[in-house]
Amino acid sequence: MGESSTQILKVKYYRCRGAITMSDRTTVLFFHTAYESFGGASQMLLRLLTSIDRDKFLPIVLSQSSDELCQRAAEQGIEVEIVPFRGILDTYNRELLSFSPAKVMKTGARIFQFNVEAKYLLKKSDVIWCKNIREVLTLVPNTFVVDASIIWNIGLGLQSKGKMAYLNELGLRVADTVFMEYEEQADQVFTNRQQNTYSNKFTFFHKGIDVDEFSPSKQPSPGEFPTVIGTAAVLSERKGIEYLIEAIEDLYKNGMSIELRIAGKPPNVSDSPYKQRLENRVKEKGIDDIVTFVGWVEDMPTFLDDLDVFVLPSFGEGIPGAVREALAMERPVVATDVGGTSEVVQDGETGLLVEPGNAQSITQALGTLIENPGYATDLGTSGREHIVQEYSMGRYVERYEKLLESLAT
Repeated sequence: MGESSTQILKVKYYRCRGAITMSDRTTVLFFHTAYESFGGASQMLLRLLTSIDRDKFLPIVLSQSSDELCQRAAEQGIEVEIVPFRGILDTYNRELLSFSPAKVMKTGARIFQFNVEAKYLLKKSDVIWCKNIREVLTLVPNTFVVDASIIWNIGLGLQSKGKMAYLNELGLRVADTVFMEYEEQADQVFTNRQQNTYSNKFTFFHKGIDVDEFSPSKQPSPGEFPTVIGTAAVLSERKGIEYLIEAIEDLYKNGMSIELRIAGKPPNVSDSPYKQRLENRVKEKGIDDIVTFVGWVEDMPTFLDDLDVFVLPSFGEGIPGAVREALAMERPVVATDVGGTSEVVQDGETGLLVEPGNAQSITQALGTLIENPGYATDLGTSGREHIVQEYSMGRYVERYEKLLESLAT
């Protein structure tokens, strides 16, 4: 059976979960590019999908293939529709950024084909939500024939340099609203001119987490034997896990009783060598008895509840969901000062910030927490208070519903 036949079967499977019908609710089409891993962005989208008021909104997921988010959304009674990317459009590296005439023509033809095949969904939508610039640009042909408002939801975003300056400019023209979590994020992605020209399109507010689900059942105890340190992230080079491993090695050699638990898996097959390098390093340094790769963790609250300290040594983030979850669990956090991390980890108040790519700074921060357990506990307590006040899921959904309502009118 060919690829197209497989996709057709998937479409039929998801449609049988609940046929698409006309509704007086606001129809919101969530355009989700499927990935192999169920990472933080997908988890956040699932929370939004399952939390918005379905008496007011009809959420539908549009994806190019099935993944874990699609499956979980369907299980929650949410419409999921599969319209495949074909040919060159089914590409996940930077090849699509090539401006060669041949690739531009092929990509344009496939984009047009996708819009034709997805027309029945796009035409019935009041609002179309896009996770990244790729999805926004994929819908450019549709903007000429459909009245739906487009939300460009930016996580990390790609900086407006070189070719991306032109692509981001086009995205800003197409989108009706550009959503980010904090204002400094706009500085990281867009030029000053772009921000000034399209300032009326920017919307800022924090994403949220379920503070009832992420609620500690026991207190951390850094300094006891052993101190359990953990991280949770997709295993790619951007997350900087090797620097955490180096810090653990240093602490262990200095006589500290510690244990490291690494939760997560590679986001794609191409990232598998990175995980192998991490495992090889652990064995070569002789610390495989204190370092555990636990793989994908389904029950994150329980994983965090068993930790004494949480570390995120990333090179790039928006406002990381894993850090918010750890703080909600009253775990003292050590995180690199990148992206919007400092919005939630207030250095010395709700956690400790360190330099990216600097194992020594991680070592020093962990040493401080292990040697000063009372201070570590106070950071964790303050961290949960901060999350409850500013990052609850209820507040986030309320703000997002108001945004959707404003775009649908």
